[in-house]
Amino acid sequence: MSDVENKKEKIMDAALKIFQEKGAEKTSVRDIMTEAGYGLGTFYLYYTDKNDLEEKMVLNIGTEIILNAEKMCKETDPIERYISFVNYIIDYLISHPFELDLLSKNITWTLYTKIENDYGLSEADSTLKYILNKYDNLFLTNHTESQKLYILSLTLEIMMSTCKSAVLEESILSIDEMKPVLFAIIRKIFDRIGENK
Repeated sequence: MSDVENKKEKIMDAALKIFQEKGAEKTSVRDIMTEAGYGLGTFYLYYTDKNDLEEKMVLNIGTEIILNAEKMCKETDPIERYISFVNYIIDYLISHPFELDLLSKNITWTLYTKIENDYGLSEADSTLKYILNKYDNLFLTNHTESQKLYILSLTLEIMMSTCKSAVLEESILSIDEMKPVLFAIIRKIFDRIGENK
Protein backbone atom coordinates (compact mmCIF):
# COMPACT_ATOMS: atom_id res chain seq x y z
CA MET A 1 0.00 0.00 0.00
CA SER A 2 1.41 3.41 -0.98
CA ASP A 3 1.84 6.27 1.49
CA VAL A 4 -1.11 8.10 -0.12
CA GLU A 5 -3.39 5.06 0.19
CA ASN A 6 -2.20 4.51 3.74
CA LYS A 7 -3.06 8.09 4.75
CA LYS A 8 -6.46 7.96 3.04
CA GLU A 9 -7.27 4.71 4.83
CA LYS A 10 -6.15 6.11 8.18
CA ILE A 11 -8.32 9.21 7.68
CA MET A 12 -11.28 7.03 6.64
CA ASP A 13 -10.85 4.76 9.68
CA ALA A 14 -10.62 7.78 11.98
CA ALA A 15 -13.78 9.27 10.46
CA LEU A 16 -15.66 6.00 10.84
CA LYS A 17 -14.67 5.80 14.51
CA ILE A 18 -15.67 9.41 15.25
CA PHE A 19 -18.90 9.15 13.22
CA GLN A 20 -19.90 6.14 15.32
CA GLU A 21 -19.14 7.99 18.56
CA LYS A 22 -20.56 11.45 17.77
CA GLY A 23 -22.59 11.08 14.59
CA ALA A 24 -21.48 12.44 11.22
CA GLU A 25 -23.34 15.73 11.59
CA LYS A 26 -21.63 16.54 14.92
CA THR A 27 -18.16 15.56 13.71
CA SER A 28 -15.79 18.21 12.40
CA VAL A 29 -12.91 17.74 9.99
CA ARG A 30 -10.64 18.76 12.88
CA ASP A 31 -12.07 15.89 15.01
CA ILE A 32 -11.30 13.43 12.22
CA MET A 33 -7.78 14.67 11.63
CA THR A 34 -6.96 14.76 15.35
CA GLU A 35 -8.03 11.11 15.57
CA ALA A 36 -6.02 10.26 12.42
CA GLY A 37 -2.93 12.07 13.70
CA TYR A 38 -2.55 14.42 10.70
CA GLY A 39 -2.90 18.16 10.21
CA LEU A 40 -5.98 19.74 8.62
CA GLY A 41 -4.16 20.41 5.35
CA THR A 42 -3.65 16.68 4.78
CA PHE A 43 -7.43 16.17 4.76
CA TYR A 44 -7.88 18.53 1.82
CA LEU A 45 -5.26 16.71 -0.24
CA TYR A 46 -7.67 13.76 -0.49
CA TYR A 47 -11.20 15.09 0.17
CA THR A 48 -12.97 18.30 -0.79
CA ASP A 49 -15.06 18.37 2.41
CA LYS A 50 -16.64 16.13 5.05
CA ASN A 51 -19.48 15.17 2.67
CA ASP A 52 -16.97 13.98 0.08
CA LEU A 53 -15.31 11.81 2.74
CA GLU A 54 -18.69 10.44 3.87
CA GLU A 55 -19.67 9.58 0.28
CA LYS A 56 -16.39 7.73 -0.26
CA MET A 57 -16.84 5.96 3.07
CA VAL A 58 -20.34 4.79 2.09
CA LEU A 59 -19.05 3.59 -1.27
CA ASN A 60 -16.12 1.76 0.38
CA ILE A 61 -18.36 0.03 2.90
CA GLY A 62 -21.00 -0.89 0.32
CA THR A 63 -18.45 -2.20 -2.16
CA GLU A 64 -16.61 -4.24 0.45
CA ILE A 65 -19.84 -5.86 1.66
CA ILE A 66 -20.88 -6.69 -1.91
CA LEU A 67 -17.48 -8.19 -2.79
CA ASN A 68 -17.45 -10.29 0.38
CA ALA A 69 -21.05 -11.42 -0.16
CA GLU A 70 -20.26 -12.54 -3.70
CA LYS A 71 -17.21 -14.51 -2.53
CA MET A 72 -19.38 -16.42 -0.04
CA CYS A 73 -21.96 -17.60 -2.61
CA LYS A 74 -21.53 -21.26 -3.55
CA GLU A 75 -24.98 -22.18 -4.94
CA THR A 76 -25.31 -23.07 -8.62
CA ASP A 77 -29.00 -22.21 -9.05
CA PRO A 78 -29.08 -18.49 -10.02
CA ILE A 79 -31.99 -17.55 -7.75
CA GLU A 80 -30.64 -19.45 -4.75
CA ARG A 81 -27.20 -17.94 -5.36
CA TYR A 82 -28.72 -14.44 -5.36
CA ILE A 83 -30.67 -15.22 -2.17
CA SER A 84 -27.42 -16.40 -0.56
CA PHE A 85 -25.83 -13.11 -1.65
CA VAL A 86 -28.70 -11.10 -0.11
CA ASN A 87 -28.64 -13.24 3.04
CA TYR A 88 -24.94 -12.52 3.61
CA ILE A 89 -25.58 -8.78 3.27
CA ILE A 90 -28.52 -8.94 5.71
CA ASP A 91 -26.50 -10.84 8.31
CA TYR A 92 -23.63 -8.39 7.98
CA LEU A 93 -25.81 -5.28 8.25
CA ILE A 94 -27.84 -6.57 11.19
CA SER A 95 -24.61 -7.20 13.10
CA HIS A 96 -23.21 -3.76 12.10
CA PRO A 97 -26.03 -1.26 12.86
CA PHE A 98 -23.92 1.84 12.21
CA GLU A 99 -23.10 0.65 8.69
CA LEU A 100 -26.76 -0.33 8.16
CA ASP A 101 -27.81 3.19 9.08
CA LEU A 102 -25.13 4.78 6.88
CA LEU A 103 -25.94 2.61 3.84
CA SER A 104 -29.72 2.72 4.23
CA LYS A 105 -29.65 6.51 3.92
CA ASN A 106 -27.58 6.23 0.74
CA ILE A 107 -28.56 2.90 -0.87
CA THR A 108 -29.72 4.23 -4.24
CA TRP A 109 -26.71 6.53 -4.57
CA THR A 110 -24.37 3.70 -3.52
CA LEU A 111 -25.78 1.34 -6.15
CA TYR A 112 -25.84 3.73 -9.09
CA THR A 113 -22.88 6.06 -8.60
CA LYS A 114 -19.96 5.76 -10.98
CA ILE A 115 -16.95 4.23 -9.28
CA GLU A 116 -13.26 4.37 -9.92
CA ASN A 117 -11.49 1.06 -10.49
CA ASP A 118 -9.66 1.26 -7.16
CA TYR A 119 -12.78 -0.18 -5.49
CA GLY A 120 -12.11 -3.71 -6.76
CA LEU A 121 -14.92 -3.81 -9.31
CA SER A 122 -12.78 -3.57 -12.42
CA GLU A 123 -15.38 -5.15 -14.69
CA ALA A 124 -18.10 -2.60 -13.86
CA ASP A 125 -18.48 1.13 -13.40
CA SER A 126 -21.03 0.93 -10.55
CA THR A 127 -21.78 -1.50 -7.75
CA LEU A 128 -25.15 -2.31 -9.32
CA LYS A 129 -23.55 -3.17 -12.67
CA TYR A 130 -21.08 -5.39 -10.83
CA ILE A 131 -24.03 -7.24 -9.27
CA LEU A 132 -25.73 -7.51 -12.68
CA ASN A 133 -22.53 -8.96 -14.19
CA LYS A 134 -22.53 -11.64 -11.49
CA TYR A 135 -26.28 -12.36 -11.61
CA ASP A 136 -27.29 -11.68 -15.21
CA ASN A 137 -28.45 -15.30 -15.50
CA LEU A 138 -31.38 -14.44 -13.20
CA PHE A 139 -32.98 -12.82 -16.22
CA LEU A 140 -34.28 -15.32 -18.75
CA THR A 141 -36.24 -12.75 -20.74
CA ASN A 142 -35.24 -9.95 -23.05
CA HIS A 143 -35.05 -7.12 -20.55
CA THR A 144 -32.87 -4.15 -21.33
CA GLU A 145 -29.84 -3.58 -19.12
CA SER A 146 -31.64 -0.61 -17.52
CA GLN A 147 -34.65 -2.80 -16.67
CA LYS A 148 -32.39 -5.47 -15.15
CA LEU A 149 -30.58 -2.86 -13.06
CA TYR A 150 -33.91 -1.48 -11.89
CA ILE A 151 -35.20 -4.93 -10.86
CA LEU A 152 -31.99 -5.68 -8.95
CA SER A 153 -32.10 -2.29 -7.23
CA LEU A 154 -35.71 -2.96 -6.16
CA THR A 155 -34.75 -6.25 -4.53
CA LEU A 156 -31.83 -4.59 -2.74
CA GLU A 157 -33.99 -1.69 -1.54
CA ILE A 158 -36.56 -4.19 -0.21
CA MET A 159 -33.68 -5.99 1.55
CA MET A 160 -32.46 -2.72 3.09
CA SER A 161 -35.98 -1.84 4.24
CA THR A 162 -36.28 -5.30 5.80
CA CYS A 163 -33.03 -4.77 7.73
CA LYS A 164 -34.14 -1.35 8.96
CA SER A 165 -37.51 -2.76 10.07
CA ALA A 166 -35.87 -5.64 11.92
CA VAL A 167 -33.70 -3.39 14.11
CA LEU A 168 -36.58 -1.18 15.24
CA GLU A 169 -37.56 -1.76 18.86
CA GLU A 170 -41.24 -1.91 17.92
CA SER A 171 -40.66 -4.43 15.11
CA ILE A 172 -43.33 -7.13 15.12
CA LEU A 173 -41.00 -9.69 13.49
CA SER A 174 -37.36 -10.57 14.00
CA ILE A 175 -34.98 -10.69 11.05
CA ASP A 176 -35.13 -14.50 11.16
CA GLU A 177 -38.92 -14.30 10.78
CA MET A 178 -38.63 -11.72 7.99
CA LYS A 179 -36.04 -13.54 5.88
CA PRO A 180 -38.32 -16.36 4.62
CA VAL A 181 -40.89 -13.78 3.49
CA LEU A 182 -38.24 -11.65 1.79
CA PHE A 183 -36.67 -14.65 0.07
CA ALA A 184 -40.10 -15.85 -1.12
CA ILE A 185 -40.68 -12.41 -2.66
CA ILE A 186 -37.29 -12.50 -4.40
CA ARG A 187 -38.00 -16.02 -5.72
CA LYS A 188 -41.38 -14.89 -7.00
CA ILE A 189 -39.88 -11.84 -8.74
CA PHE A 190 -37.27 -13.88 -10.60
CA ASP A 191 -39.54 -16.90 -11.24
CA ARG A 192 -42.08 -14.60 -12.91
CA ILE A 193 -39.37 -12.95 -14.97
CA GLY A 194 -38.30 -16.39 -16.13
CA GLU A 195 -41.86 -17.42 -17.01
CA ASN A 196 -42.48 -14.46 -19.32
CA LYS A 197 -40.00 -15.51 -21.98
